[in-house]
Amino acid sequence: MNTEQITNIFEALSQEGRLKIFRLMVEHSKEGITPTEIYNQLGSMAKNTLSFHLNILTQAGLCTYKKNGKSLIYKPNCKAVKEAAKFLLKDCCEGECQC
Repeated sequence: MNTEQITNIFEALSQEGRLKIFRLMVEHSKEGITPTEIYNQLGSMAKNTLSFHLNILTQAGLCTYKKNGKSLIYKPNCKAVKEAAKFLLKDCCEGECQC
């Protein structure tokens, strides 16, 4: 993963709404979650805003989706977050990071 990809991940997660959406995806990572379920759990986000945030998260590589009939099922890309954390801690404690 290059620094541009890492930067895109952190930019996407730096907005509170997107962070909440991503956390919901993580909580439902096994079965996935639909935009309708995300909308119902967040309660106060407009549907077009939710769609915008899901697009940003997808473009940053933080989630994927698949079609299931007329519904979209979103799942987090936990590997991307792990890679971003690994990037941050790469040279921690002179290579002997215990974090």
